[in-house]
Amino acid sequence: MFEKPIVMIDFETTGMSPDQGDRVTEVAALRIVGGEVVDRYVTLINCNIRIPSFITQLTGITQAMVNKAPAASEVIPELLRFIGTDTLAAHNASFDEKFLQAESQRLGLWSAHGGLICSVKLARRVFPGQDSYSLGRLAASLGIRFKGTAHRAEADSEVASALLLHIAAHLGERYAIRSVDPDMLQQINKLTAAKVPAYLEKYLTPPETAAVSQRKNTKAKKSAGPQRFRHYKGGIYELVCEATQESDLSPVIVYRSHNGSIWTRPKSVFFEAIEVGGVMMQRFAAIDD
Repeated sequence: MFEKPIVMIDFETTGMSPDQGDRVTEVAALRIVGGEVVDRYVTLINCNIRIPSFITQLTGITQAMVNKAPAASEVIPELLRFIGTDTLAAHNASFDEKFLQAESQRLGLWSAHGGLICSVKLARRVFPGQDSYSLGRLAASLGIRFKGTAHRAEADSEVASALLLHIAAHLGERYAIRSVDPDMLQQINKLTAAKVPAYLEKYLTPPETAAVSQRKNTKAKKSAGPQRFRHYKGGIYELVCEATQESDLSPVIVYRSHNGSIWTRPKSVFFEAIEVGGVMMQRFAAIDD
């Protein structure tokens, strides 16, 4: 599944920002090798700080639990050794990375992880149009179940790992990728959803093949006119382009009517088959010139 190991990490914390004095209370780091979790580092953490009541209500982590836990000065060096130089991943990765960096810097240490993958950004780009990208709701929509309690580090990192593997499997099926390079996922994180298919096609095409293909496509474009479609009610329309709906990143078709007016429809609707008079036909059927 993955060409190189990835460590999925999740911190529970006392708040949203280490810059405001918030500290870590629990960590889970799961190492994914190939297509499964093969090792893990999980522990509560004592940072000698008061646990706010709302954090206890959210996570179930109490003051008594962290008071008995190993100190951050013990946990963080062990955690950094566990991560090593592997690629780091997290759901909303910038949050977890900034706490990792802050806790490491307190001890005069630094993380040597080889890059960062955010599963939120990946899901937005690979599965655009979801109702929510929060871990729980996204996992439920994709059929991924929690094995433990949400908002606890190990349960959250388990689900985030399953999500990352689900994304890799989807890319493998859609683009015939035998093994997914973590570096490729980092690049996808930087793209918009609309640019991901073109990037993956280019990524998977050998340079010399891509050059030949590009020359052929250029010649074809010079000789061919706009792609035309016939609406099932009889109108003729020209394809302008494919685009992405800004509000939810869903794909849309932009097309032009005979009088020059521009229209858009969701891609799934434009190309769907519908039943008319008991006969199945395309809503918009391509016209071969």
